[in-house]
Amino acid sequence: MKYMGSKRRMLRNGLGDLILREARFVRRIVDLFSGSGVVSWFAGENTTKPVLATDLQTYAVALANSVISREAPVGGAEVFESWFRQADRKRKRSEYWRKASSLSPSAGGIRKIVGESRELCTRNEDIGPIWNAYGGFYFSPVQALTIDALLDSLPEVEPQRTVCLAALMCAASRCVASPGHTAQPFQPSASTGPFIREAWDRDVAKLTGKALADIAPRYARTRGKAEKADAISMSATLSGEDLAIVDPPYSDVQYSRYYRVIETIASGRAVPVHGAGRYPPLRDRPQSDFSQKSKSGSALQALFKNLARVGSTVILTFPDQDCSNGLSGSEVVEMARAFFLVEHGTVNGRFSTLGGNNKARLSRKDVRELLLVMRPN
Repeated sequence: MKYMGSKRRMLRNGLGDLILREARFVRRIVDLFSGSGVVSWFAGENTTKPVLATDLQTYAVALANSVISREAPVGGAEVFESWFRQADRKRKRSEYWRKASSLSPSAGGIRKIVGESRELCTRNEDIGPIWNAYGGFYFSPVQALTIDALLDSLPEVEPQRTVCLAALMCAASRCVASPGHTAQPFQPSASTGPFIREAWDRDVAKLTGKALADIAPRYARTRGKAEKADAISMSATLSGEDLAIVDPPYSDVQYSRYYRVIETIASGRAVPVHGAGRYPPLRDRPQSDFSQKSKSGSALQALFKNLARVGSTVILTFPDQDCSNGLSGSEVVEMARAFFLVEHGTVNGRFSTLGGNNKARLSRKDVRELLLVMRPN
């Protein structure tokens, strides 16, 4: 999945080895900021310890559960074929399918195509949560109809349902017409036209199939689970037999701003949106203290205090630099040493620049990242 601050690269560059090393001495691994799920997946697939993954957002829970909640591959090709077949019938039965298909991003001026697409997607509020909210903005009308049809056709049985949902979210994240992540959709212009055309030309169904082929064979060696929870509250319930993996936000922009489109798919619930950014009401966007300058320091201190009190071993990652949420790598190390014996290291990481498109500004940049092992004093 396209994700801000994904730990996929770090897992190959030291983080994975540390998890394997420390997992030998605990009974459970707890991923307190599970996000894209790659760390939880790694721990579940490569150790015999159950994984508990937590996050504030529904999409993160679904992504983690798609692998860590089962101990065998998901087969049943007929289930997946039935899913795609039902979705294809539903989208083609829509009275808007023919018109949506005629609005090819490759034909005509981009302003005209986008304008007609947005107008079309204002019609009929009963198609699904994506059509009205994001059709003509992040997705073409064809893509929006397809996503809603796939959502409406999800298998009813588990774990197939969660695996299919995770695959759909991964595919949708590859199709959004936006710079970097889904903070803002591209507005049609001569300079953004090629990016909109490229994104809208992507086949959601094919990309979902590819994601499904990656996720379905994967499974945990010991069944775990994921749930929605606040990291600070959850940390107070852990014990000295837990290995806590801590990868807190480093941005002063709430992650729910970037992933609200994927959150809508995960919840399957239509929400009202407004403005060019297609933002839902603030009440529908989880807020983390770790992304508020006035609260990030006290939030991290409270987390460290809880983890030290219960005696958990901690693996922590954080950029080794000043971050926009008001914390710096040096401050994080100093704070950790007040509660733990710290094994201090750094590795190369790669972060999103939050909006770069590799034209005016790079979409990602290489940084040094802290990799700490923290043991209670």
